[in-house]
Parts: sequence; structure tokens; C-alpha cells
Amino acid sequence: MLSSWLRALEPLSSSRAPQLTLALVICGATSLVLSDHRLAILAFLVQRLIVIVLLWPAIGASMGVTNLIAVLALVLVGSGTEWSLRRRNARGAPHAWRQQPFAMSAPFRALAAALVLLVAYGSVQTYSFPWLPQTMAFVTVWLIALSLLSLLLAGSGLGTGLGVLGFADGCRVLYALSQPNLLVWGLWSACDVLVALAAAYLHSAGAAAKGEPAGGQP
Repeated sequence: MLSSWLRALEPLSSSRAPQLTLALVICGATSLVLSDHRLAILAFLVQRLIVIVLLWPAIGASMGVTNLIAVLALVLVGSGTEWSLRRRNARGAPHAWRQQPFAMSAPFRALAAALVLLVAYGSVQTYSFPWLPQTMAFVTVWLIALSLLSLLLAGSGLGTGLGVLGFADGCRVLYALSQPNLLVWGLWSACDVLVALAAAYLHSAGAAAKGEPAGGQP
């Protein structure tokens, strides 16, 4: 049953490429807008799964399963961190609401995501990338540009970690289309887990220092 499900991913990446790309854009924008919110993790994980599906014909089952295992590890890291932070917050005092600067607000982030979308689309339409299919060129530019913006606007360890992982996804698309090596791919996936652990620690430490709930805004 698992093998048949894995085989179904390859035609899905070609027959549903426009829908998958649209979903990728929505998840990326959501992750940016909610970068200091726990829901940003869910949006990023869905984005990572979409990237895996789009790359499935190029990476094959072995590398695809490696990525799926890494996604499962990220889920475990996020869930474990969220559980421990909820326990700590339950013992703490309620925090006071503080107004965010406009540059950190959701409307500004949404506007920035829209500008990145226009830049990514315009770049693909203006410049030719002979070694990249147009869909993959757009996905690469979108992921890298959005991740750089996420790093620029990051207000916590969570936002920084999502930015680094998003940048890695953009580079992963380029590497996947250039005869990737399984060992390098596996080490790359392991580094993703290390980045997630570091981001969870930084987010928790930063929130504790500010006296805020470390699980993000409710």
C-alpha cells in the first residue's frame, strides 16, 4: 500500500503542478505573516510536503522518503517543544499585551509577501532559466526571496528558523535538478532537524527573557 502511494506521487507532481504551486505560495505567505505564531510551523510543514511532491520525479523514492522522515522529525520537534512550553506557560502569569511595530505586523508582512510574489513572477517572465523548468524556476525564486524576507523580519527564534529552513528548500530545488547524491541529501535533511532544534531553543529562550508565552501568540 505504501509503495503504491509513493508511486502515485510522481504523476501528481506533473498533473497538479499549477495547483501545487498555488498551494506552495499560500503556505509560504501564511508562514511569513504568522512567523511568530505556532500556526506558521504548520504552514511551513505543508509547504515542505508540497516541495517534496513537486521534486518527486527528480529525487525518486529514496530521497523522497528521506525528506518525509525529516518532516516527521520536524513535527516531533515542534510538537515536543509546544507541549513543554504549554506546561511552562500554564504555571506562569498571564502576559500583558504589547503593540507590535508596523514592520512586524501582519498587514505589513502580507504586503511584503505580495511584493515578493510579484518579483518572483516577474523574474521568471523576464529572465530565462534554460536549465530549469519554468515552474521550478518560479518555486526556487519564490522560496529563496521569501525566506530572505522572513529572516529580515524575524522577531523570534521561530521566525529565524523558518527563514533558514525555507532558504534551504529553495536551494534544495536547485540541487535536486542537478543529479543529487543520496548521502548529501540525507545529511542535508539531518541539518534541517538541527536547525529546528536550535530555532526551538532560541524561541523559548527569547520568549522567557521577555516574559511572554514561548509558544507564540494564541
